[in-house]
Amino acid sequence: MSADTTRLPHWSEALVTLTEPLPGSDVLHCSVASIDAHPCVVVRWDFGRNGGTFGVAEADAFVGAVSVAQQRGVPLVTITRTGGTRLPEGMRALVGIPRAALALTDLRAAGVPHVCIADNPTTGGVWVAIGAGADVRIAVAGAVLGFSGPRVVTAMTGRALAEGANTAESAYAAGLVDAVATHDEVGDLLSRALAAFAPDDPQPVAPPSSPAPLTRGAAAQLTVSREAERPSGDDLLAAVLTDRVELHGSDEVTHAAVGRLAGRRVVAVALAGPRAGMPGPGGFALLSRAAALAGALDIALVVFVDTPGADPHREADGLVPAMAQSLLDVLATPAPTVSLVHGEGGSGGALAGAVTDVVGVAEFGWFAALGPEGAAAAMRTSADEAAELMRITPGDLLADGFADALVARGDEVAWCAAAIDAIRRIPPEQRMTNRRKRWSSAIPREV
Repeated sequence: MSADTTRLPHWSEALVTLTEPLPGSDVLHCSVASIDAHPCVVVRWDFGRNGGTFGVAEADAFVGAVSVAQQRGVPLVTITRTGGTRLPEGMRALVGIPRAALALTDLRAAGVPHVCIADNPTTGGVWVAIGAGADVRIAVAGAVLGFSGPRVVTAMTGRALAEGANTAESAYAAGLVDAVATHDEVGDLLSRALAAFAPDDPQPVAPPSSPAPLTRGAAAQLTVSREAERPSGDDLLAAVLTDRVELHGSDEVTHAAVGRLAGRRVVAVALAGPRAGMPGPGGFALLSRAAALAGALDIALVVFVDTPGADPHREADGLVPAMAQSLLDVLATPAPTVSLVHGEGGSGGALAGAVTDVVGVAEFGWFAALGPEGAAAAMRTSADEAAELMRITPGDLLADGFADALVARGDEVAWCAAAIDAIRRIPPEQRMTNRRKRWSSAIPREV
């Protein structure tokens, strides 16, 4: 490893406390380190040497560093500043892409998280194989970020990139990175991400007592759900999670974050974040990503459901396959899964996030096979009558066996934590058997 670190970004020197050097190269600096007391393995690219390019020696060093992170069970932090593959080494360098990708696949299979800081520039195979698939992706503001740099694109195609393309900001707009941060902001985001991924330190919680049964009819339930002052999905994400780091997608209404819920590691999804939000394909892709992350790292998945349904105007954008896949991904994650219907629950768009081990319903929640207005049009009746026929109220959902518990306002943290603890007491194989049985069977009551 080169002793000359003067060309590394000064801010990364300030963040990282090196504790043990690992084999590296002139370009790649690899170390066991500590960031705000969180142990990790850090791999940093030096763009000042060979343009930070990734050759045979760099692939060797990277695979070795990933192996150390895997063996020690500490997060991998990559700080990339690279022009991509080292071209003079030809195919010997290019096969570093699958070597890096397979090493990271093994890291994820071992349940070890990876956080990438994409600095200026981050391009080529390093972005493809290493940065783009990290569990948390933070881009430095103003960085060139993409598969190809601007000069290369012009040379290959005869056309310049559009203004603002292949930048940190355009990547964020497309949902490819989770945050765009200045050098001064990176440290806080990185520290929070590592804190969120630290081992569970559960705070004891008492399961909340069941509130009094609700007697509201379906029409009244619709009205209070839509008009009453109550938390949105975004409100709940902010309220229940500490050390929260956003997982950003391309959908404007579906939001997700990793963080800690009463000391427990969770990936939480607001489906949707704002009230009356209707997820599109990007929203369901974000739900799929959250479910995959939860399963890979054995972090509980919590989904807050509040949507009248998927956005019906997004069919041509791939809405249906994205929605179907997200439902399957939630069903398939081996981690504990919990959902809380705290507002509207319309059709398959809402159901994709509710096929969990435990389902709660809040005072203002309802769930229907189709939003009552759409159901009224299909059944040629009124929305109120359609709602009554579909048995949408919390009492109906509990009586029919769709929901497991009524959750009072203010009890969300305690209820979610208690549910996660109860699910974790079930052996994983039995947990998956129970979930499959639940969602492959008719609900107990025939409606």
